[in-house]
Amino acid sequence: MQILLLTKYEHTNEQFEKIQELRELVQTSHDLDIGTDDVLLSKFLNFADWEVERAYDAINRYYDFKYHNPNWVARHPVLYFRDHIYQTLSKFIMPKPDKDGRVIFVSKAVDAFKLFPNYINDIIEMDDLIFESILLLPQAQTYGITVISDLSGTNKNFLRFASPAMARMVNAKNDIMPFISRIVHVIQKGMILNATTNLMMSFASKEFKERIHIHDGKKFDKLRNMVGYDNLPAEYGGPKENELDVNMLYEHLVRHSEYLTKLQSYRRKT
Repeated sequence: MQILLLTKYEHTNEQFEKIQELRELVQTSHDLDIGTDDVLLSKFLNFADWEVERAYDAINRYYDFKYHNPNWVARHPVLYFRDHIYQTLSKFIMPKPDKDGRVIFVSKAVDAFKLFPNYINDIIEMDDLIFESILLLPQAQTYGITVISDLSGTNKNFLRFASPAMARMVNAKNDIMPFISRIVHVIQKGMILNATTNLMMSFASKEFKERIHIHDGKKFDKLRNMVGYDNLPAEYGGPKENELDVNMLYEHLVRHSEYLTKLQSYRRKT
């Protein structure tokens, strides 16, 4: 099944009623200047287990974060990142979900600082675009996302950005992204990288720590068991035909580029 082709939403009558309740709250808000389309509202309702007040609170927390941290959300259109995506080959999405239905996103640490001087900021923006595009999928709204974060390519150019302040921001962003479930598999090698991962983990919430799993980059038995062999990328122990294809991600982003650009204009009123 090609999850990226699955765009039809099937809501119950009760869910449509809750979408309308949330829409009315957003439309009458004095603080929010955002859209009220079904796909946007349903991602927060799924995140909040279809409790309208909780979903409304999640929306406010998301746009509070965006207001106070504008550099931690996307500010450029999809086309701006075309060269980043094709020259670094560091971001991928799999055509099939994991064994529990979560969309699989693969992110690799690739040193592209010479090509892109503001590479850290570019990564932050790219990931924001990618996560928002994944949240457009019914599969992701219903089951969540599995992230395979391959840090084996981390070097000193990355490590110089590792700090308590960066760790706090990463974890603050994690807390407001409306994924109903997010499982993170970190692949790492080396003692220095272990220390950096420990630094980032020290600022993570208890709930997020419980969803992070560390792998040594040599044995992938645990990863196969958790993700499912049939759906795992070949280079992480999956079937040889499961090659990472950057075109799938970029075409998905382009398909939704107009909407993703529109999302960037949504904000909390000053």
